[in-house]
Amino acid sequence: MPMASVNGVDLYYEETGEGMPLVWVHEYGGDVRSWEPQVRYFSRRYRVVTYNHRGYSPSTVPRAARDYSQDLLVEDLHQLLNHLELGPVHLGGCSMGANVVRDFAIAHPEMTRSLILVGAGAGSVNREEFLQDEEAIAAGLERNGIVSLVHHFEIVPNRASFKQKDPRGFAEFLR
Repeated sequence: MPMASVNGVDLYYEETGEGMPLVWVHEYGGDVRSWEPQVRYFSRRYRVVTYNHRGYSPSTVPRAARDYSQDLLVEDLHQLLNHLELGPVHLGGCSMGANVVRDFAIAHPEMTRSLILVGAGAGSVNREEFLQDEEAIAAGLERNGIVSLVHHFEIVPNRASFKQKDPRGFAEFLR
């Protein structure tokens, strides 16, 4: 199992294909598996890298809240690219991953060839409502564990179109 020791954690990563590097950064509700269709397609022409953020097994899962922040995720990506001797790279990210990719590109433009950003605006409108929802999600995780997050994804409106368009894919996502 490929692991990179970076920034005080071990990050699980996968590499597929050859060519110009293309790195996909997953969303809060995903992991390396989220990018499987893109990996299958783009690895025909690119060296595709996916990885699990800190907190997503089999990467290190720190216990302290101080071990999680946007800045740490950006630095994790920076050190992972250095570990893999990559750069400049094409970067793609979804939601939380899009925010990491955006902030990485601002901090390290010399290592960035292009950006693909999907859903990078979470929390940028209706900020108070967003923060309340996130507090409720965090409380559910502390109270009931990961099952509460899975239940949240089953009912949250922004996942309804996924569930409707691809019931099988949505069921796989929940598993």
